[in-house]
Amino acid sequence: MLAATRSRNNIRRSFQRHQNSFSTSINKTSVEKQRILSRTIYKQILKWTARTGPNVPFDSIPPLTLIPPRVDPIALETLANIRSNEKKNENEPASEQHIQHQHLSHLANYLPPNSIIGANKLIIPIANATDVKNATRLAYALNNFTPPSQTQSKQDLEQIKERVGLGFDVLKSLNQLTERLEARKLKRVTHEDRDGVIFRVGQVVQHKTERWRAIVGGWDISHNGEVAVSSKTSLTNKDYDADDNDVDDGNDGKSKDKDKDGASSIAREVVYELHLDEGDAAHSRVRILGSMKAKQNELEAVTDKDLKRIRNSMVNHYFDNFDLRKGEFVPNEILKFEYPADDVPVGDRADDDVLEETKFIITKHENAKVVLSGVKEMAASLIRIIHDTSSCAEARNLAIIPGIEKQLSAIVNGDFEENVADQIIQETTSSHKMAIKHLHMLLNVALEINTMLWQRKTAEENEDRIRFPLGSIVKHKKYGFRGVVITWDPFPKADVSRWDGLQDIEGDVNQMPFYHVIPDLQDTVEAFGRERPFRYVCQENLELCPESEKGVEVTLDEEWSASDGESDFKPSDSLKFCHAEKLGDDDDDILTCLNELQAKFNELLLDVRNGLRENKDEGKCNMYMDDLFNLLQNSECLEDAFVAEESIKEVWKAHLDQTIRRSLDVGIARLLRGDKVAALDIYNSIVDGEDPEYLEAWNKKATCHYMLGEMPGSIEAARRATQINAQHSQAYAGLGLVYSDMNQYKKAAESFRKCLSLNPWSPVSSRLTMCLDTMKRLELEEDEE
Repeated sequence: MLAATRSRNNIRRSFQRHQNSFSTSINKTSVEKQRILSRTIYKQILKWTARTGPNVPFDSIPPLTLIPPRVDPIALETLANIRSNEKKNENEPASEQHIQHQHLSHLANYLPPNSIIGANKLIIPIANATDVKNATRLAYALNNFTPPSQTQSKQDLEQIKERVGLGFDVLKSLNQLTERLEARKLKRVTHEDRDGVIFRVGQVVQHKTERWRAIVGGWDISHNGEVAVSSKTSLTNKDYDADDNDVDDGNDGKSKDKDKDGASSIAREVVYELHLDEGDAAHSRVRILGSMKAKQNELEAVTDKDLKRIRNSMVNHYFDNFDLRKGEFVPNEILKFEYPADDVPVGDRADDDVLEETKFIITKHENAKVVLSGVKEMAASLIRIIHDTSSCAEARNLAIIPGIEKQLSAIVNGDFEENVADQIIQETTSSHKMAIKHLHMLLNVALEINTMLWQRKTAEENEDRIRFPLGSIVKHKKYGFRGVVITWDPFPKADVSRWDGLQDIEGDVNQMPFYHVIPDLQDTVEAFGRERPFRYVCQENLELCPESEKGVEVTLDEEWSASDGESDFKPSDSLKFCHAEKLGDDDDDILTCLNELQAKFNELLLDVRNGLRENKDEGKCNMYMDDLFNLLQNSECLEDAFVAEESIKEVWKAHLDQTIRRSLDVGIARLLRGDKVAALDIYNSIVDGEDPEYLEAWNKKATCHYMLGEMPGSIEAARRATQINAQHSQAYAGLGLVYSDMNQYKKAAESFRKCLSLNPWSPVSSRLTMCLDTMKRLELEEDEE
């Protein structure tokens, strides 16, 4: 720390000293002073990287991005050309220029492999001090590539000053990192000895009494309640403070160091940092979402494979993924560095194990390829529908459709609009991740189409009840604030009967339209005593704002064309379409195209659900349910699993008859509003007459019965869904919930396990844990008749 402080002070004094030499008259001396300062900063950065050490991982930081004038544009373009023509330049004569080019290319070779070297930008991911050193060396070489001219312009000096300023900012940021990185190195030394430590970082454990599961995120050995700090250093592994007679009895991670007379002196205890399963935490007495500590003797290892996938929103901050083969979470580079003894080397493995793992990797890759190909085939089919129904949508400037076509084309071509972080990891992206990425984009397109058509149909059915169209400037009758209508619902999204401000309204407020209003913030301060950026208001409490008061100050998102302080607010074409407002002469063409896209997508999903692999057809999507379930089961994180799971749900909902498909969604809307009886009536009408084989209607019918407390009806409906298709994991989850509530724990556990065999990331693992614990207390066996 003393060296870092001294370095900062030296650089600051040097920087201030040279800054005083700047003047408006540009001469060779002032430029040379800047170059000297640049070299000084360059050397200080390299010294910092040497002191820090090459392998200490940094916290996640944005990649270093250099664009002209912070980097010499001629040198950067030259480097980009060299890298793209390396084979061609191999036989170039060894001229001075060639040697200079080779030097640049040589320095670029030391950059991280996923760096981006372009003609007008240089993007370098920074993970440790080695990356800082290599990036600095290349940047310095680039900025000294062009020899200084005899006559220096003011622009030359300004560019050099900007580069010097950047270097000083980098050095300042690095010095701010020093304390954290030194603590990280000390933590590594402290954890090199795991004598008496049973559980590894990334392992899944369970509390013996509270019964929640968690991932081990770290551990420390405490002495009489105080966390030990190792007396070892980075230069030696010998502990000079240790007594040669120290004894660890290995009991539950507790031991006592003994003095020369054999008396107990210091109690050692292992304490773990744990990331709890959020479902377990919600069901237990702990009710802590996140992390907590526990002693080693309070924990036991989880050995049941169905219980090892922990759902915790912080997992991605500490772990790279879930290792499907080991059943553990893989620590990120920081945890690996801080707990070196927990990173168990693979060592010599049996040939059968290696062969089995190789087969698994190949199978996973082949599955991802099938899904990727199937998704692209589906997107291409939808593009053909656009061409057949809209006739050059982009050339006609047809609203909405060109945007959908652009998304579908990106799926077919793999041409995603990526941010910098996506670009630098693209080279290392696995086939499974690519399949998930394409599937996610297709799912978003499908949901966008379904949502627009659903909202438009709903708007058409209720337009006579709506008084205030989009963009209306309204005023609250009771509280007096003004605002702009940005959307509306024909019925409230939730039960609002007990909301403040609705008691004086006659009639059932749950059957009245509600408006999303962005209010004038100053008005809300006057009405409520503080700013309220959003209001959800019943139609009966609104009136049109008088012309003299329409000058409201609101901030709307990019879907609106007006800005603050205006009185005329215009919604986007997609908002107008969803609310059944007139777009122009092409309304019918847009509606026809979207309906055709929806019908085609449902047809493709039915091919996935009902198709047989032996009937492979070159003209159709050759992706099937097994492929999607394999993608789900091979997912190494909850986010990827979510994409696969939501895609499977869309397959279950698919129906060729769009009227029946809409009835399913109407029932879901009623269920979300709390009208369970009305929702059940809709599903009964579907399965009793319209389509008795529509399995998703049976599944939703089971849900309605469960929410109404009608357990036999729920069991019957869920069983019918699984009879139609034995892969419906949600139906098995529903059965498990019903049996659990009925205290039939063995049947509940069996249903939960069937669900988890199809979807290992399902949240029902928490309920399975509860069932197994209850059965253990009751001395019941899972396979007991």
